[in-house]
Amino acid sequence: MRIILILAFSLTTVVVEARMYQWVEPGVETTQLSGKPPAWYRSATGGPRVFVFDNGRLIDDTAVEVDEEIRQRMRQEAFVLGEEDRQKAKEKMAKAQEMKQQFKKKSADTDEELDNENINQRESVVELITDALFPDDKTEENKDEEATGKDMDELRAIIADWEAAQTESAKQALE
Repeated sequence: MRIILILAFSLTTVVVEARMYQWVEPGVETTQLSGKPPAWYRSATGGPRVFVFDNGRLIDDTAVEVDEEIRQRMRQEAFVLGEEDRQKAKEKMAKAQEMKQQFKKKSADTDEELDNENINQRESVVELITDALFPDDKTEENKDEEATGKDMDELRAIIADWEAAQTESAKQALE
């Protein structure tokens, strides 16, 4: 069990690749984690202590005093990185929306193709049934064959195939 926990912990530390800010929320005393710096991070007025992790490594602790120039540079860098991350997230969202629209369009096109295919199948079945029920331009030999059960069996098979295709189309539409 210990080995599994150690492996799980080591895998999670390898996966962490983002810059994370950690602090204890005043008043409620809960630990907060964020991908962007809190407003008071390295500000002149200060605030709760902030730990900064990058790729799983501690790279800053606001309890450690630094000179004014370094403090300002660190603060500016943190907010610039935060803005870059926000911009990347917006770009990814826009790309996801675009992909979603393309998927919807493709699904609509596929549904339209299936509808056209179903209409063609229905027309074929209606023609076959009409020809079987109303044989007005048949020759004498065809009239004799019509009376046999063979034609009826063929017609039943065609209808069964059509119903199976309709069922499959409905299943695909539900998925």
